[in-house]
This record gives sequence, C-alpha cells and structure tokens, in this order.
Amino acid sequence: MNNPQFPLPSSIESFINKDGFPCVGAKIALNKSQITTLNFKDIRSDSHNQDILSDIYRFIKNFNKDKKLYSSLVCTFKHSSLKDEKDFELVMWDKLQKLHNLDSKLYSWDKRVSCDPNDSQFSFSLGGEAFFIIGLSPYAQRKARRFKYPAIVFNLHSQFQVLKETNKFNALRERIRKNEEAFSGSPNPNLYDHGVVSEARQYSGRSVDNHWQCPFSTRSKK
Repeated sequence: MNNPQFPLPSSIESFINKDGFPCVGAKIALNKSQITTLNFKDIRSDSHNQDILSDIYRFIKNFNKDKKLYSSLVCTFKHSSLKDEKDFELVMWDKLQKLHNLDSKLYSWDKRVSCDPNDSQFSFSLGGEAFFIIGLSPYAQRKARRFKYPAIVFNLHSQFQVLKETNKFNALRERIRKNEEAFSGSPNPNLYDHGVVSEARQYSGRSVDNHWQCPFSTRSKK
C-alpha cells in the first residue's frame, strides 16, 4: 500500500506538467486549454451526480474533432477519504454505476461499443457516447495514476477513432507506453489494445488478475 502523506500534485495542471509525465495527449490538451476540470466534495456522495452528468452532456455537445481533438473532462473529489487502491476502485465504479443509472433514463448505450464490461469491445457510455475512463487516486501503485485526490477522467472514444483513421494512433500509443515505463520504472502490466480484453480492467489503474469481475452492470433505457 502506498503512503498518501508524501507530496502529491494538488491540481490537474501540475500533475500533467510533472517532468516525464507519460501521456502525450494530456500534455497537448493542457497546452491547448482543452481540459475541463470540475471540483466536487466526496466521491461517495450522490448529491452531485446530476451536475456531473449535465457537465458531461455539455462536454459532448461542445466537442469538435476538427478543433478540439485532444480534450478531457476531469472530475476531482477533494473531500473524500480512501483506505487503499482497491477502495478507490470500488467507489469509482459505484460512481460510474450511479451516473449510468441516471443516464439510462435518457440515452441508450453507444452502439459502436459493447455494454458488457466482460466483452473485449466494451467502453463506458454516457449521453450516447463512448468514453475511456482513467481513475486517479493517492493510493495508485502506478506513478502516472497517483494524484492527491480521487479523480475520474472522461475521454471520448471518438477522438481515438479519429487518430486511428489518420494513422496517428499507433505511434502515439507506443510513445505513451515507453514514457510510462520510464516514468514509473516498469512496464504497465494492465495495458491492452482495445478489442483484446475489456478496457474496464484499466479504468481504476489497479492491476487486476484474470479472475477480476467488473462491479458494474448496464440498464436498458427506460
């Protein structure tokens, strides 16, 4: 278990600006002022779930793949207490479950991806759009996921599709993986290409084995 008492970045900007931070896309998004940061209290609280959804819908509406290709929405929860990395994983998925439960009343799952978290084609979906989720916490074993507060990063899958269509995705992915190995001191054992295994295994940042079961289930639009 990591000790959360050592100095950690207190803002997304300082987190991404750390020397050697591996995610090239995040650095580009920051330099282009295309990272939207939302600050909330306890990640376990349900009082802000509708506000988060409203901001995500706004983020989807304002996304322009020609002008804002590298864009992220980050929710930080500054008054949360966690016990360890697994505790974060559980509360992160609980938050995603509750957001989905609300969202499913208005939108169906993005049909371009699977809604089954055990399927290799799975991606999370809100507002009818697929997202790749990145969890950050003080207890993360991987240095690239170690942030002062619990946080959830929402990245639209459509921007990765544009990179694939323009033959830029593979080079960017390999660069990030090499940077991650140098930054954290070892290869990330939890990285897989989309379509190989479910990307749900990567969301929290905790290394999981083949027996891991995703604590999430989808609902039909009501």
